[in-house]
Amino acid sequence: MPQRLTANEIGNLWTQNFQAGMSIQILLYFLETVEDEEVKARIQQAYNVSIMIHEQTYLLLEANDIPLPIGFSEREVDLKAPKLFSDPLMLNFIENMGKAGVLAHSLSLASCSSQEIRSLFTAVLRDTTELFNATVETSLSKGLFISPPQIEIDKETELVRSKRYLSPVQKRTLNTIEITHLFENVKNNVLGELLCTGFAQTTQSKKIQQFMLKGRNIFNKHIRLFTKIFNEANLHPPMGSESFVTQSNIAPFSDKLILALISVLTSTGHGNYSTASSASLRYDLVLLYQKLSIEIGLFAKDGVDLMIKNNWLEEPPQLINRRKIFNLRQE
Repeated sequence: MPQRLTANEIGNLWTQNFQAGMSIQILLYFLETVEDEEVKARIQQAYNVSIMIHEQTYLLLEANDIPLPIGFSEREVDLKAPKLFSDPLMLNFIENMGKAGVLAHSLSLASCSSQEIRSLFTAVLRDTTELFNATVETSLSKGLFISPPQIEIDKETELVRSKRYLSPVQKRTLNTIEITHLFENVKNNVLGELLCTGFAQTTQSKKIQQFMLKGRNIFNKHIRLFTKIFNEANLHPPMGSESFVTQSNIAPFSDKLILALISVLTSTGHGNYSTASSASLRYDLVLLYQKLSIEIGLFAKDGVDLMIKNNWLEEPPQLINRRKIFNLRQE
């Protein structure tokens, strides 16, 4: 008798199927509008990985009689829409997609017990890692990769001997772990700001445009706050540019898809802030991450409210409601 799937395995398969289906539609549009052949190769690689994930998770969910996501179809994308994002931004998107995928698939693998499911996520993790590495190499070869800062460090290993090391008032120099999180969070916010810019100028819905503009302002604010910390430390922060978004006002994606994408990005960002807060040893940074987490969390809730209002938010598989069953028996 085949082993029943665990709650972890069902949740991971459902989520990966949903997100892969969303990625497929975005990447189809990128393939139609990309001009650089090397960038196109990376988009095609990302598309192939997404197709594999979507097909394999679909088969496993279906075989185990698990409700499938409604997800996204070709109706969610207009492949004839003019180019909205430049090739460098598409490459940046693929890099971010690969980075997030490596983390998500690692967690999926680590939380599953079925040999079949572990084999799938092992293969997915391998393919996603190859995608990320190839994307970084392409970015480096084109001079587009935004490298973390190189710094001079103390040569001796030391122990923290005073609470002043944690002080938000007498600020010490940043350590390398704090620099890493600040740097990556700036990069992620730059991508979010640019995507919200493109979506705000193409959606036909006033409410969704207001939501995207709010997100653009939040991402920009967070970039400025992190950049200020870099400047105080005499480090160069990652730089973005709105030139990565064209002047097109014709929507390539449905409102449902862009809300789902921003929801995934804000959820990832919220998790990144929590991780950064836990890893930082300067209280001013910890307090900043916690404050910004609340702001990004409230923004994410606005997106969820919009999806519920438009009947677009799907429920993942959930535990049966035994109280409801008991009540039916009593009637």
